[in-house]
Amino acid sequence: MNLFVLPICVTISFAPSALAQTLQIRGVTGFISEYELSAELSEQKPDTGAPEFSGPMIVKHVGLCTHTGPNEVIGRLKLRFTASSRKIEAKLSYDDLECSYSGFLTESETGFMKCTDRLTLPIRLWMK
Repeated sequence: MNLFVLPICVTISFAPSALAQTLQIRGVTGFISEYELSAELSEQKPDTGAPEFSGPMIVKHVGLCTHTGPNEVIGRLKLRFTASSRKIEAKLSYDDLECSYSGFLTESETGFMKCTDRLTLPIRLWMK
């Protein structure tokens, strides 16, 4: 009976590599990190050959101060790794904003995203 279990386990262990990859992304934005971001991105196959990831994103107000608007909005996040694989290019769409970010995918480094209406906001993005 043990001989039949081993081939099944080996087959199962290699099966997920054939599936499309997903990324769980977390982040914060705002001048005092008053907004949390979370997204589950699925791999897309663009014509450029470089893998891209895209999916819904939740932006939640977690700051202590009051603000205008809802406490949680759903948006969209698109992410692409650059040729060096260390940097990313991201497009964020939420709450009538279109933003772009080029930087690192790490919890320890803050970058800046440029949004519509000449708004520039600090942001940190990382993989969970």
